[in-house]
Amino acid sequence: MTEKKDECGVKYTLDVLEDRWQPRIIFWLGFRPFTIEELHQLLPDLTDVALNEEITSLQNLRIVNPIVDEENKYSLTDDGNDLRNMVLTMSVWGRQQMDDSANRVSTQIVEPEKDASMSELIKYNEQLNKYM
Repeated sequence: MTEKKDECGVKYTLDVLEDRWQPRIIFWLGFRPFTIEELHQLLPDLTDVALNEEITSLQNLRIVNPIVDEENKYSLTDDGNDLRNMVLTMSVWGRQQMDDSANRVSTQIVEPEKDASMSELIKYNEQLNKYM
């Protein structure tokens, strides 16, 4: 095949997802809209500057949009939601393969309730770490 690797759809997708934080931001913003401050609570290892850069990058890719209101929240675009579904599928598949290779029984990840409190969502990060 003479096609350049950088012109491949899979490569483009993987380039977007190779960033440590973007899959997590995509996960959380697909869960429900959040402000920058709330995202920072969910991603405490990410600096404010880096979080703003990640959000800007995802906006430039048309994955994230701001919600224009007094709360200044962000959410996923339709393309962002499509990508989130793929990220979740890939994450579960990868975790299952890792568990199978280690002869462990895989547990299914279940998303928190949409109305979960921030403290419940922060605790959920422990589960999410196994997948992303």
